[in-house]
Amino acid sequence: MNNSVRNGTHEFVCEAWLGSSSGGLLRGDDPLKYSTPLLLLLISLVSSLSSVFQALLRPLANVDFVTQILAGIFLGPSALGQNIDLVTKFFNTRSFFIIESFEAISFMFISYISTAQVDMGVIKRGGKLAIINGFSLFLFPYVVGAIACTVITSNIRGTVAKNKPEQLHDLLTNQSVVYFQVAYSVLSNLKMLNSEPGRLALSSIMVANCFGWGFFLLLITFNSFLQHNYSKATYMPTFTKVLLLVGIVVVSRPIFNWIVKRTSEGKKLKASHLCTICVMLCTATFLAETVGFPYIVGSVALGLVTPKTPPLGTGLTDKIGSFCYAVLMPCYVIGIGNKVDFFSFQLRDVISLELLFLIISAAKFAAILLPSLYFKVPLSHAVIVGFIVCIQGIYDVQIFKQLLNYKNISQEAFGIMVISAMVHSTIFSTIVKNLHGWVQRKHITYRRQTVQHYEPNSPLKILTCFYHRETVPSILTVLELSSCMSSASSLSIVSVNLEELERHNVPLLIQHHPGPIDHAGHNDESSMSSSRRDQISKAFEKFQSGHDLQENVSVECFTAVAPSKTMHEDVCTLAFDKGTDLIIIGIEDGTAAERRLCRNVLNVSPCSVAVLMDQGRLPDFKNMGTTMKNGSMRINVCSIFLGGADDRETLAFAVRLSNHPCVNLTVLKLVDGENVSHLNDVIERRLDFRTMEKFRQDTMNKHNVTLREVWIKEASDLVNLLREEGNNYDLIMVGIRHEESFQVLQGLSVWSEIEELGEIGDLLVSSDLKLTASVLAVQQQLSSVVEEA
Repeated sequence: MNNSVRNGTHEFVCEAWLGSSSGGLLRGDDPLKYSTPLLLLLISLVSSLSSVFQALLRPLANVDFVTQILAGIFLGPSALGQNIDLVTKFFNTRSFFIIESFEAISFMFISYISTAQVDMGVIKRGGKLAIINGFSLFLFPYVVGAIACTVITSNIRGTVAKNKPEQLHDLLTNQSVVYFQVAYSVLSNLKMLNSEPGRLALSSIMVANCFGWGFFLLLITFNSFLQHNYSKATYMPTFTKVLLLVGIVVVSRPIFNWIVKRTSEGKKLKASHLCTICVMLCTATFLAETVGFPYIVGSVALGLVTPKTPPLGTGLTDKIGSFCYAVLMPCYVIGIGNKVDFFSFQLRDVISLELLFLIISAAKFAAILLPSLYFKVPLSHAVIVGFIVCIQGIYDVQIFKQLLNYKNISQEAFGIMVISAMVHSTIFSTIVKNLHGWVQRKHITYRRQTVQHYEPNSPLKILTCFYHRETVPSILTVLELSSCMSSASSLSIVSVNLEELERHNVPLLIQHHPGPIDHAGHNDESSMSSSRRDQISKAFEKFQSGHDLQENVSVECFTAVAPSKTMHEDVCTLAFDKGTDLIIIGIEDGTAAERRLCRNVLNVSPCSVAVLMDQGRLPDFKNMGTTMKNGSMRINVCSIFLGGADDRETLAFAVRLSNHPCVNLTVLKLVDGENVSHLNDVIERRLDFRTMEKFRQDTMNKHNVTLREVWIKEASDLVNLLREEGNNYDLIMVGIRHEESFQVLQGLSVWSEIEELGEIGDLLVSSDLKLTASVLAVQQQLSSVVEEA
């Protein structure tokens, strides 16, 4: 039985305590009268509905935020909440107390986890454009919103959605804010974290957030002074707020450092350390409420103080992220959905507020577009960033809920704002997704970017990328063999050191400049990561310095930090921008991450691709000294030619290597018993014939080049050939793709372990043959990325 007592403006509701757990239906208990079964049922309902909506809205972008809120709205007064019996059972007074308690706890953890992934260094790396964009994004929408609010309220009599003019001002002020956490989530879902528009958007929003938080703190202090008429009582609240923020930094940082030191490298957080962090989070949010801050300030401040290196940073998401999003988030969206009632909306109010919201979105768009175009940012990128900053998410909804709790807006206005945020986010996210896809499709070249077709008097442009530092020496050896002693045929190299998004929470593309090592530029990374980058860049600088006399080699070094699934975008974008003829991917053991990278690059690369797997035979470049240049060291290279575009590209690159004085090149042309090609395609046969004729002409006077025709009828003959002669070579070069009808390759792909190397390449590195020769598998530029001008 409920007893309701009113004391002035406050209403107290008293309920008999029945316990948290039900005795069961068989004992005559109603489980829904107990807190635990009721909570579990509500979580199950929201999770199920969210999954259904997610399946229905999968073609749209940013579905996570939309489907979660939709599930809450569906259970609220806009849909199922119209059923009185259902409301009585599920959404009684007891359930609301439970939901609201978990709602606050949910957002406390979510705000901490998402903020703990914020890398403040992105502000510095964004440069002057990010600062200008951020300031414009902070100020311009606010000013435009204030003007629009004044104009609309002066032309409309009465209230708008039961909001007074001063309430509309608060509403628009919060609408003009952009949150970094929302943009990070959207870009992560769209796999745009390591794209150029994504980086610019993240850095610009981070700067805008810094201006916003500073303005928020100044506003609170100023209001405190006004309320107390500049008396002594003013200073104590301000002092305690500042003391809390300083205390969070001073107290929490040593504890986090202690946790990092006590956790072995590569290990995850211990349960005791996780409990310590949860206690710190609850304490920070409690103290924030105590000194007069919203509780979210405590969780955000602690998140910013949290180190971004493992095991913290992304490690926290792995530990408690699933619990927050699977258990706490459903409680949060139920509370939101119960405040949204479609039947209370008035068309006049919806049109008025929507007009204001569109004006704010246009102001955000212009605040990014205009400065970006002034700084020569491509129009497509500027437009994408402009739409990104217009996307709203769960953070915006929470701020709307705070305004509702403080009665700064009406419940009708809150409902309209939530629906508007959902609709706008879906539209803008879909636009961003399609625009980004269109920009990616623009990576279509108007010339053949291959080794076979490059201009002899122009530099051969090669991009190298690798996960592991151990693959660098073999890559440098191949580059050394590719360099020509004549400056008329130079070599232009772009080196990309790939790092997964583990030690960083914002994707990076760092260009390393030659000269002294600057550790100050890597304050956000661990010393181990910086040392690794320095070693790699120094190795390539040493390679370049070895060719200073000939002046035929130029080197650019980059480090790309990105999620494994989208890392190939950095590689392909750089290859497109630099106009490279060949991408060389160095792999060590053929791990899942390496294979994914190879597969993605092979599918979308704007130029030819070579996959290098060193098995120990290639000499280490840094230990060679002058032996290679003097010709005292001999490196035996074999190129296998069956026929097709990839084999022609392989042969062209092999001829390039044969120009080096210490290379002995053997070309094995595989033919059938009648001394003809295995190809069925007449056009490909003709192209192969022309290629071989050119090869004979180019190597006619080269004593270090040998051409052998080997009769091969079936796969067993090929296996025997490689087993007998494979260890005679230091490097074996093969094509990746061949005609499916090749009889000689039938059955080889059945037991393939590394399909990205092709049938023959996979066979060469298989444990069955036990070969020690390194393998370079080549794929010629895809015809789909070439558009004739």
